[in-house]
Amino acid sequence: MTDVRAPLNVSVGEARRLARRGRWLVVAIVYLIAMALFFRGQILSGFDLGFSDRADGLIEISILEHWRAVFAGAANWNVTGYFAPYPDTLGYNDGYLLYGVVYSFWRLFADPLLADTLNIATFKTIGFFAAYRLVVRVLGWERLAGLMVALVFTNANGLMVQAGHAQVQTVALLPVAMILAFLAAREARGRRPIRGGLWAMALALLMAAWLLTAYYMAWFTLVFATLFALCWMMTSGNWRPSTLRRVAAPYYGVLAVGLASFAVALIPFLALYLPKIRESGGRAYPAAFPYLVLPGDVLNVGPSNYVWGWLFGASPGGEHSTGIAPFLFLLAVAALWRSIAAPSGPGQGFAPPLWRAAALAVTVSWLMTIRVGTVSGWAMVSDLVPGARGLRVVSRYQLFLVLPLLLIVTAVFRQVARRAWRRRPVILAAVLTLLVAEEFGSDVPVQLSRTRDGAVLAAAPAPPAPCRTFYVVSARRGDPPYGDAAHTALYPHNVDAMYLAARWTLPTINGFSSINPPDWDFANPRDPDYDLRVANYAARHAIEHLCRLDMARPQPWTEVDRGYAPLHVLP
Repeated sequence: MTDVRAPLNVSVGEARRLARRGRWLVVAIVYLIAMALFFRGQILSGFDLGFSDRADGLIEISILEHWRAVFAGAANWNVTGYFAPYPDTLGYNDGYLLYGVVYSFWRLFADPLLADTLNIATFKTIGFFAAYRLVVRVLGWERLAGLMVALVFTNANGLMVQAGHAQVQTVALLPVAMILAFLAAREARGRRPIRGGLWAMALALLMAAWLLTAYYMAWFTLVFATLFALCWMMTSGNWRPSTLRRVAAPYYGVLAVGLASFAVALIPFLALYLPKIRESGGRAYPAAFPYLVLPGDVLNVGPSNYVWGWLFGASPGGEHSTGIAPFLFLLAVAALWRSIAAPSGPGQGFAPPLWRAAALAVTVSWLMTIRVGTVSGWAMVSDLVPGARGLRVVSRYQLFLVLPLLLIVTAVFRQVARRAWRRRPVILAAVLTLLVAEEFGSDVPVQLSRTRDGAVLAAAPAPPAPCRTFYVVSARRGDPPYGDAAHTALYPHNVDAMYLAARWTLPTINGFSSINPPDWDFANPRDPDYDLRVANYAARHAIEHLCRLDMARPQPWTEVDRGYAPLHVLP
């Protein structure tokens, strides 16, 4: 007798495979659209331009080049080429460890400025697919919801406006951390402690490496997770020690592995940054005060936003343009209110303890960053929360909140969206279109040029053999001003020196960061006393064979030890 089911089984299997391929094709298309939109400035310039400008951009690339030298065995991991001869100079800035790993790979194929763009593209890719997987596989929601969350998270207005600060893009690691935390908890709950411990160890290593890459976003993640846990204990009624011990019992082993792994992995970070905090005193509340979130900043998407820019022409720009797009903000406020205020329990509305805890954590932490007049809850955070004094630009917390807000909005409104999909698809399409469209504007901070900046610095002659340390008056011929007079006095020569020191693997006394060494005094290189200030610094630190680079002179290199005698560059 012929088995008539075989052809049917084959066709069903083929149909499933085709459907799976089709779904992934849709994901790939949305991903390519998301990347093309975020990197539109680079694409339209033929990949000549990169994020940021000749100040922050070159500072970042100098640190990435430092890591490349480390991996090649040509430098110590904690000593950069700038601020010589101070120790642990990596601690004056974000460490960029994970960026350095990815960047070093791309440098096998690309020049420094293009490799920097490819590095950011790699992390945006990680963020897109991790956010999609978090929504679809971990939370079990619809694929459309996963695509929307991934698309908006990748192209959030604040992440584009603040793209000149490369470290904020490490928020792409947030969904990765969430997935690892979920896997560790799932395995612990399922009485599989070994597998749970491995996931917890992976999470611990990620967080330690993230702290050594970009402190802000990693610290925000740790603080939010702690606040979320406290809110969950309250919303679930598990705040009593006896009840908490009983509920947490299945997780003890996994928690112990995760915490122990984190404590060990954190040692390099603490060894690098604690001495610098003691040296500088950190950033107390007055330093953070100008960068707290003003009431209008919660919506401030900047005057260049295509949909809402007309509302924010008079708003403060710069670091204050980190707001949540207004339509998403309205949905977020409604979702937060419903999550916190709605009754819980079967048939009583949407308010499971986990989502109520998440909504409370978002609301409380967000309010703590807001300043009304001279009053802000951040004064208490600065004094009481460990690590808070390592932050200055508190407004970046709103960039961290994008993904939590998207998840809470989706959790609350996904059933409404499903009904709209069946009954009023046009209205749903319009809503989703507005959610995406309001994230875009003309403020695309791509100013660092491979031909203008990279090629010009590549033309600077390498230091002659006698030089063991150098400093810069000017590294470019006909160097134009950088912004206003105050910025021109601080940035161009110092930042170019950082970049060249990394390229040449030769230390420089120059450099610039938000925190500089105690006796740093290298502004205004054209002032008559600049060389005297350098000479005094060299004497204090016993620096020998110090050379001076000034591209405005026919013979750019001179040696300080020999009375500024000209040095000929060897061919």
